[in-house]
Amino acid sequence: MSDRPGGAAWSLGFARRDGTGGFVRLIRWSDRAWYWTYVASPAWGLVVVRDHEVALPRPGATVLVRADGLWAELIPETPGEHWTVGVEAFGVRLDDPLEAERGERGERLPVGLDLEWEVGSAPYGIVHGELLLGDERVAFDGTGALEEATIPEHAWIRPRRRLSWQRDGSTGRTARDDAVELDLDEAGLPTAARADDVAFDVAATAVVPVGARLVLGLVTAADASGWLEWCPGAPESVRRAGS
Repeated sequence: MSDRPGGAAWSLGFARRDGTGGFVRLIRWSDRAWYWTYVASPAWGLVVVRDHEVALPRPGATVLVRADGLWAELIPETPGEHWTVGVEAFGVRLDDPLEAERGERGERLPVGLDLEWEVGSAPYGIVHGELLLGDERVAFDGTGALEEATIPEHAWIRPRRRLSWQRDGSTGRTARDDAVELDLDEAGLPTAARADDVAFDVAATAVVPVGARLVLGLVTAADASGWLEWCPGAPESVRRAGS
């Protein structure tokens, strides 16, 4: 990554309190794009769609991503207020999130998203639509944060923590770095998080191979849900299992 300039990133993390949700990210580098869709639920586990060799989408308001086994469309119906997200792809169900660093081997199956995000208090809003996995089609109503930002070229090699959560479509918070505390299991993956005196369980974890390790976690509390994004490193405010 160090030989590339920064990239323009579009992200949507959506969740509900039963541990169902997903994380979509598109990053436009100078010569190619990265595309991710991570979907998690208690019934399905973790399903991954990831391609780091996507041709750059054509310029325009609507973003259309095409690659082998992947079609995704990101449409700003009303920029900053209402987006639609459509995905048709083949993904891999991983029994162990760390399989992402061992070739992402798992059960291959169709994955789809048909979602709408509507702003409440930017970047927080509501997300509704359908999630598709194999021949299952599940209605989704939850919350989500939609953000557009620039990713620095060294983003994946410096430690950072970011926890974004919502109680409803217009009430959300984001805590960063030292304001986020983590509990880790023996494999070094987060099992719980705390920020602003709120304790969260990590309902699902994804590991993204980006040269370093990037961890995404779907977090839930009694009255909130959201996503953790963590690049490990020292110094970190963490507690390991058994300590």
